[in-house]
Amino acid sequence: MQTSLFTGISGLNANLAELSVVGNNIANVNTVGFKASRAVFSDLLSQTLNAGGNPKQIGLGVDMTGVEHLFNQGAMETTGNAFDLAISGGGFFVLQNPSLSKPSYSRAGQFHTDKDNYLVNPDNLRLQGFLANSSGILGNTVKDIQLTTNNVAPNSTSKVDISVNLDSNAPVTGYVFTSGTNDTVVFNVGGAPITASLVTDGGLATGAANDGGAVAAAIKSALEAKNGTTDTYSVTYDGKTGKFDVKNDTGNGTTLTLDWSTSTSASLLGFNAASSGAIAAGASDTSDLAGGAFTLAKAGETSNFSAPVTIFDSLGNSHVITTYFRKNNVGTTGNTWDWFSVVDAADSTSGTSQVQAQGSMVFDTTGALFSESAVTYPTAGFDFAGGVKQDQIIAFDFGKGITAGGTGTDGTTQYGVGSSLLSLKQDGYAPGTLQRLDVGTDGLITGVFSNGTNRAIARVMLADFPNITGLTSDGSGLFSETSGSGQRLLNAPGNGGVGVLRASTLELSTVDIAQEFVKMITAQRGFQANSRIITTTDALMAELVNLKR
Repeated sequence: MQTSLFTGISGLNANLAELSVVGNNIANVNTVGFKASRAVFSDLLSQTLNAGGNPKQIGLGVDMTGVEHLFNQGAMETTGNAFDLAISGGGFFVLQNPSLSKPSYSRAGQFHTDKDNYLVNPDNLRLQGFLANSSGILGNTVKDIQLTTNNVAPNSTSKVDISVNLDSNAPVTGYVFTSGTNDTVVFNVGGAPITASLVTDGGLATGAANDGGAVAAAIKSALEAKNGTTDTYSVTYDGKTGKFDVKNDTGNGTTLTLDWSTSTSASLLGFNAASSGAIAAGASDTSDLAGGAFTLAKAGETSNFSAPVTIFDSLGNSHVITTYFRKNNVGTTGNTWDWFSVVDAADSTSGTSQVQAQGSMVFDTTGALFSESAVTYPTAGFDFAGGVKQDQIIAFDFGKGITAGGTGTDGTTQYGVGSSLLSLKQDGYAPGTLQRLDVGTDGLITGVFSNGTNRAIARVMLADFPNITGLTSDGSGLFSETSGSGQRLLNAPGNGGVGVLRASTLELSTVDIAQEFVKMITAQRGFQANSRIITTTDALMAELVNLKR
């Protein structure tokens, strides 16, 4: 009979414990990251009576064998704090008390920066993860996350990626004749050599840029003005090939001999300086190569297209350089273009405008980039004024040509449409100050700087365990690793089975008040029922005592 008393007492204790668990859950209904608990009960067996047949077993009541945390996902609440972090899925934040060696683990993601710029929770435990160096490269050692980066140093431009379409129909141009320098045509008509000037005799302005048609007219005028005869000549220019054709007109009485070996204009006109052309009446002589040349003083008029590019020097100062593109010649297998990057006088160390990088590109008959020359630097590199590092080498990438293993169409092309800039990118930047910090779903904390650059600062790492119910609660939403939980498994959010992070978000308590009230009612009824066991047993014992009377 006394056994029933102890059975009732065990029921009272178990249901009181259940009420304590329920009360703790309800008390933490607004605790961020709180995981509701449940009491786990098991029956107690005191004796087994066997007298044949089925076994007769009498229990001794109930025992609370444990309290389990239910690590189900909590609801999310959006906040205005970028460092309010919530885990969507499995995993725990790793926290470290600077004065202790043992880490703690939590689902509560209320973080802020302390006076030393460490990310800490309300109890000043530091959030841990991987830190990045000054170049934004993440390490692989778990450390306290400290956000000490307030600015970023400048980076001088070392590479420019530029893609353009160059009009295949653009004419070959670039004719600048200067009196006394490159303006003469030496010829004879059966007598002594005659020198004619395209400026003085042909009517071109010295130092001015001319198109091929104007030059052709000047050649005709200069020859006819100086030949001393009534012979006439026909000079034409093919803008697509860049070649001149000089014809000794039918009916002329004298053979025209052009001495290109001594003519100072030969190279610019595209004639081979090592040869001379004897032209009988009715015959003609065509230049060997496309004429013209890029002239810095007339850069815009001796090129077909230009693109400004902003680059940065070693101190982070920006400079606008202009890259000019000039059609060089036309061939049966494709066309060649030259390019020239010019630094203006105001930006140049020399105080004069200079070509400080140049090269050439060859296109095939489909308009694809076939090959490129190596970049040459007439001044040994870019020399910018302002006390910056000189001879700055900047590589220019116009796309991957066919000879380099590319398609020739992923960058610069030469199609029959107007020249245009397709894309432009360079790797330099000015110094910048930190504007804000963003936290990605993968835990990467990225600094956004005033110069438009982004740089990795750190990565929040999450811990998981083989048996999370084996963790022990330390209060304040903290858990500790135990032998029952197994060793932690550390991964970046979204990897290795752990969840992703949600910035400016908090995970709410998983307590369901309605469910807790139901548990409260059942615990209350259980307590009342067990108390009746005790009072009933007491009454029976009183009756048993009364039997003696």
